[in-house]
Formats: sequence, C-alpha cells, structure tokens
Amino acid sequence: MNLLNMWKTLRDQRSETLVVLVALTALGVVSHLVPHSAGLSTVGAIGMMAAALLPRHLLPVPVLFTVVAFDLIHGTYQIAAMAFVYLAHLAAAWSLTPVLSPVKKKISVPTFGCAAVLSAVVFYIVSNATPIALGFYPNTFEGWVTCYMAGLPFLLKGILANVIFGGIGFAGIWLARKAANGDLARLRNS
Repeated sequence: MNLLNMWKTLRDQRSETLVVLVALTALGVVSHLVPHSAGLSTVGAIGMMAAALLPRHLLPVPVLFTVVAFDLIHGTYQIAAMAFVYLAHLAAAWSLTPVLSPVKKKISVPTFGCAAVLSAVVFYIVSNATPIALGFYPNTFEGWVTCYMAGLPFLLKGILANVIFGGIGFAGIWLARKAANGDLARLRNS
C-alpha cells in the first residue's frame, strides 16, 4: 500500500470516528433529556455503544456530554454527589471495553446481555457509595448493606434500561450497516 492510500484510509477512519462520536453524543444528550423515571436512563446504553464503536480515549465524550447537558438544563446538585455519579457512568462504560471492543465486528446476544448487566452493576457499585460518602448512611457494615439494599430497585431498572435502550441502539446500528451494504433489499426480497 502506498503512502497516499494509507493517508486516505487513515483520513476516512478519522472521519467515520468523528461522525460516530458526534452522533452518539447528540443521541445521548437528546435521549437523556426526554423525561424518564429515576434509574431508567439512556446513559448506560450510550456507554455501551461508545465502548463498541469508539476508540477507548474517546469513550468518555458522549457519556460526559450526556450527563453534563442534563445537569446543566435540569439543575446541578452537590458537587461530591455529581462527581460520584459521573465517575460511576465513566467506570460503567470503561468496564465494557473488554466485552464490546471496537475490534470485534459482531456482538452476539449473550455478549450484549453481559454488557447490559455489567454496565448496570458497575454503575450501581460506584454510585451507591455516594449516599455513604455524603453521610446519609453510617459508614459501617450495616450502613453499607442498607444502602446497597435500598439501591437494588435502581440496579434492576438500570439493567432494564440498558437492555431496552441498548437493544434499540444496537438494532439501529445493525440496520444501518445492512442498509449501507445493500443487504436490506436482499432481506426484503427473500
């Protein structure tokens, strides 16, 4: 491959990455601004798609823009709590890179399910340290157990949200790729 072809390939990859980055960020911001029940947000699904589609160094961008935009519009809260929540969203997304790495071309249903659960569990573990750090629960074994037990409904909602919104997102990506390859016309005609 000559130098010019290598340059064009690199430029095309960067352009595609930029389009994916901007699209995921916009989708995250818009979808998270839609009114939703506590725990049923799209941030986990955005993190899943970022882990699957973006290089690791860009993974935080759509996740952070999604939660920052929401907080700026709906109001901020105690800085320590925000820091824990932001860290929890980032940790959840980063935990998915071994499972949903962009190197893998296909994501199976079991892999998707594993990613949906892993993302929610990591977010639950990190974010539930917030009430303890802020003094809402005593920093004792009983306080930690009580805090994490109180958070279980949100863990279940997080898994459900990741399955629903992540499923919609990955199905949309799959359909877009099929359409780009002309496979949809073949599917309809068969």
